[in-house]
Amino acid sequence: MAAGAIVCWLGVMAFFGAVIAPAAFTTLDREAAGRFVSAVFPRYYAVGAALGGLALLALLVRLLLRDDRSGGWVSLLLVALMLASTLYAWLVVLPAAHAAREALHQTGAATGAVSTESLVFTRLHRLSSVLNGVSLLAGILGLVAVGLRR
Repeated sequence: MAAGAIVCWLGVMAFFGAVIAPAAFTTLDREAAGRFVSAVFPRYYAVGAALGGLALLALLVRLLLRDDRSGGWVSLLLVALMLASTLYAWLVVLPAAHAAREALHQTGAATGAVSTESLVFTRLHRLSSVLNGVSLLAGILGLVAVGLRR
């Protein structure tokens, strides 16, 4: 069950990053694409958190009930890292990025103009990308760790 949840989670991440976001930004104007992606992100993170919780619970049960090898802790810690980075991106970075985007719109700065608000938003967007990358890498490594233990 843990491996299935991790695979689904990685699939959601890959589909959003490789299909949804690029399609939004190539078919919609930048402003509309930003609004669309902003509307999808809470759902994206909620799905990731649910799948991460399921994977973490399955690994914990597996570890406590029938596996006392130390290798079980590796996959558990990797999934915990994946879940922690997702929760931080969802509950901390996403609201801050939303606030920065709203502040940017309030200033009426031209698209592409450098302002304090645009720099804050850019920094938060970069942080979100790094956190998603950490989640993706931890998920792949966690999946490998789960597979090696079978």
